[in-house]
Amino acid sequence: MLLPRPFKITKIGPVRLFVEDVDRAEAFYTNHLGLTKSEESFYRGARCVFLRTGAEHHSLALYPKELRDILGLSPHTTCLSFGVELANYAQLRASVDFLKAQGCTLIDLPPELSPGIDYTVFARDPDGHCIQLYYYMEQIGWDSRVRPAAERRRPTGEWPEALEPLGDTYVDQVFQGPFG
Repeated sequence: MLLPRPFKITKIGPVRLFVEDVDRAEAFYTNHLGLTKSEESFYRGARCVFLRTGAEHHSLALYPKELRDILGLSPHTTCLSFGVELANYAQLRASVDFLKAQGCTLIDLPPELSPGIDYTVFARDPDGHCIQLYYYMEQIGWDSRVRPAAERRRPTGEWPEALEPLGDTYVDQVFQGPFG
Protein backbone atom coordinates (compact mmCIF):
# COMPACT_ATOMS: atom_id res chain seq x y z
CA MET A 1 0.00 0.00 0.00
CA LEU A 2 1.41 3.37 -0.97
CA LEU A 3 0.58 6.49 0.96
CA PRO A 4 -0.03 9.90 -0.66
CA ARG A 5 2.95 11.10 1.43
CA PRO A 6 5.97 9.15 2.73
CA PHE A 7 4.79 9.07 6.33
CA LYS A 8 1.85 7.93 8.41
CA ILE A 9 0.61 9.88 11.42
CA THR A 10 0.05 7.22 14.08
CA LYS A 11 -0.87 9.28 17.11
CA ILE A 12 -1.55 12.77 18.36
CA GLY A 13 1.34 13.99 20.45
CA PRO A 14 2.08 16.70 22.96
CA VAL A 15 0.49 20.11 23.01
CA ARG A 16 2.88 22.95 23.88
CA LEU A 17 1.38 26.16 25.26
CA PHE A 18 2.69 29.64 25.96
CA VAL A 19 1.24 30.85 29.26
CA GLU A 20 1.28 34.09 31.25
CA ASP A 21 2.33 32.39 34.49
CA VAL A 22 4.03 28.97 34.35
CA ASP A 23 3.62 28.34 38.10
CA ARG A 24 -0.11 29.10 38.01
CA ALA A 25 -0.67 27.01 34.88
CA GLU A 26 1.32 24.10 36.34
CA ALA A 27 -0.79 24.23 39.53
CA PHE A 28 -4.00 24.17 37.48
CA TYR A 29 -3.01 21.22 35.30
CA THR A 30 -1.60 19.17 38.20
CA ASN A 31 -4.03 20.05 41.02
CA HIS A 32 -7.28 20.32 39.03
CA LEU A 33 -6.78 18.10 35.98
CA GLY A 34 -4.50 15.50 37.56
CA LEU A 35 -1.50 15.65 35.23
CA THR A 36 1.88 14.62 36.66
CA LYS A 37 5.03 16.69 36.32
CA SER A 38 7.74 14.81 34.41
CA GLU A 39 10.43 17.46 34.50
CA GLU A 40 11.27 21.07 33.91
CA SER A 41 13.95 22.71 31.85
CA PHE A 42 15.29 26.20 31.45
CA TYR A 43 15.80 28.04 28.20
CA ARG A 44 17.42 31.48 28.33
CA GLY A 45 16.53 31.62 32.01
CA ALA A 46 12.85 30.81 31.39
CA ARG A 47 11.33 27.86 33.23
CA CYS A 48 9.51 25.32 31.04
CA VAL A 49 7.37 22.52 32.54
CA PHE A 50 6.50 19.11 31.04
CA LEU A 51 3.41 17.26 32.27
CA ARG A 52 2.10 13.77 31.49
CA THR A 53 -1.09 11.76 31.75
CA GLY A 54 0.38 8.29 31.29
CA ALA A 55 3.71 6.68 30.50
CA GLU A 56 4.85 9.14 27.83
CA HIS A 57 7.38 11.74 28.91
CA HIS A 58 4.88 14.57 28.38
CA SER A 59 1.44 15.25 26.98
CA LEU A 60 1.45 18.95 27.74
CA ALA A 61 4.31 21.45 27.92
CA LEU A 62 4.09 24.94 29.41
CA TYR A 63 6.36 27.82 28.35
CA PRO A 64 6.42 31.45 29.47
CA LYS A 65 4.81 33.69 26.88
CA GLU A 66 7.95 35.86 26.57
CA LEU A 67 9.70 32.98 24.76
CA ARG A 68 7.29 33.33 21.83
CA ASP A 69 9.09 36.41 20.45
CA ILE A 70 12.54 35.00 21.25
CA LEU A 71 11.73 31.87 19.23
CA GLY A 72 10.24 33.87 16.35
CA LEU A 73 6.83 32.22 16.61
CA SER A 74 3.49 33.72 15.69
CA PRO A 75 2.19 36.40 18.07
CA HIS A 76 -1.44 35.52 17.31
CA THR A 77 -1.45 32.15 19.08
CA THR A 78 -0.50 30.80 22.47
CA CYS A 79 0.17 27.35 21.04
CA LEU A 80 3.91 26.74 20.59
CA SER A 81 3.17 23.49 18.73
CA PHE A 82 0.83 20.57 18.26
CA GLY A 83 2.56 17.19 18.04
CA VAL A 84 1.94 14.23 15.76
CA GLU A 85 3.82 10.97 16.02
CA LEU A 86 4.94 9.20 12.85
CA ALA A 87 5.33 5.46 12.41
CA ASN A 88 9.13 5.36 12.61
CA TYR A 89 12.41 7.22 12.22
CA ALA A 90 12.69 6.45 8.48
CA GLN A 91 9.34 8.17 7.92
CA LEU A 92 10.43 11.17 10.00
CA ARG A 93 13.54 11.52 7.82
CA ALA A 94 11.42 11.23 4.67
CA SER A 95 8.98 13.85 5.99
CA VAL A 96 11.69 16.55 5.87
CA ASP A 97 12.24 16.38 2.10
CA PHE A 98 8.54 15.84 1.42
CA LEU A 99 7.43 18.87 3.45
CA LYS A 100 10.10 21.07 1.90
CA ALA A 101 9.04 19.95 -1.59
CA GLN A 102 5.45 20.90 -0.69
CA GLY A 103 6.59 24.41 0.21
CA CYS A 104 6.33 24.02 3.99
CA THR A 105 8.53 26.15 6.18
CA LEU A 106 10.55 24.06 8.64
CA ILE A 107 11.97 25.72 11.72
CA ASP A 108 14.56 24.65 14.26
CA LEU A 109 13.71 24.86 17.92
CA PRO A 110 16.20 24.20 20.72
CA PRO A 111 16.25 20.65 22.16
CA GLU A 112 15.73 22.06 25.69
CA LEU A 113 12.14 22.72 24.62
CA SER A 114 11.48 19.04 23.83
CA PRO A 115 13.06 16.80 26.48
CA GLY A 116 12.18 13.15 26.04
CA ILE A 117 12.06 13.47 22.23
CA ASP A 118 15.27 13.09 20.27
CA TYR A 119 14.76 13.67 16.52
CA THR A 120 11.93 16.03 15.64
CA VAL A 121 10.73 18.33 12.86
CA PHE A 122 8.74 21.53 13.33
CA ALA A 123 6.67 22.71 10.35
CA ARG A 124 4.85 26.03 10.24
CA ASP A 125 1.31 25.92 8.83
CA PRO A 126 -0.12 28.74 6.65
CA ASP A 127 -1.53 30.53 9.73
CA GLY A 128 1.80 30.43 11.58
CA HIS A 129 0.97 27.52 13.88
CA CYS A 130 3.74 25.03 14.50
CA ILE A 131 3.27 21.28 14.01
CA GLN A 132 5.82 18.97 15.64
CA LEU A 133 6.52 15.69 13.87
CA TYR A 134 8.42 13.03 15.81
CA TYR A 135 8.75 9.24 15.88
CA TYR A 136 9.73 8.50 19.51
CA MET A 137 9.00 9.80 22.97
CA GLU A 138 10.69 8.56 26.12
CA GLN A 139 8.51 6.29 28.23
CA ILE A 140 8.38 6.67 31.99
CA GLY A 141 9.46 3.49 33.77
CA TRP A 142 8.10 1.59 36.75
CA ASP A 143 9.83 4.00 39.14
CA SER A 144 7.97 7.03 37.68
CA ARG A 145 11.20 8.85 36.90
CA VAL A 146 12.35 10.25 33.59
CA ARG A 147 15.67 9.30 32.02
CA PRO A 148 18.45 11.62 33.21
CA ALA A 149 19.36 14.19 30.55
CA ALA A 150 22.94 12.86 30.39
CA GLU A 151 21.61 9.45 29.27
CA ARG A 152 19.42 10.76 26.46
CA ARG A 153 20.30 10.61 22.78
CA ARG A 154 21.26 14.12 21.63
CA PRO A 155 20.99 14.72 17.87
CA THR A 156 23.90 16.69 16.49
CA GLY A 157 24.62 17.69 12.92
CA GLU A 158 23.34 15.55 10.08
CA TRP A 159 20.80 12.88 10.94
CA PRO A 160 22.08 9.28 10.60
CA GLU A 161 20.50 6.91 8.10
CA ALA A 162 19.23 4.66 10.92
CA LEU A 163 19.19 4.66 14.72
CA GLU A 164 19.83 1.97 17.30
CA PRO A 165 16.68 1.43 19.37
CA LEU A 166 16.68 2.66 22.95
CA GLY A 167 15.47 0.52 25.85
CA ASP A 168 12.00 2.04 25.64
CA THR A 169 11.72 2.46 21.86
CA TYR A 170 9.15 -0.31 21.45
CA VAL A 171 7.27 -0.14 24.75
CA ASP A 172 4.73 2.51 23.71
CA GLN A 173 1.29 1.65 22.35
CA VAL A 174 1.69 -0.32 19.14
CA PHE A 175 0.18 1.11 15.96
CA GLN A 176 -1.42 -1.78 14.09
CA GLY A 177 -0.62 -0.39 10.62
CA PRO A 178 -0.35 -0.20 7.80
CA PHE A 179 2.69 2.06 7.87
CA GLY A 180 2.60 2.73 4.15
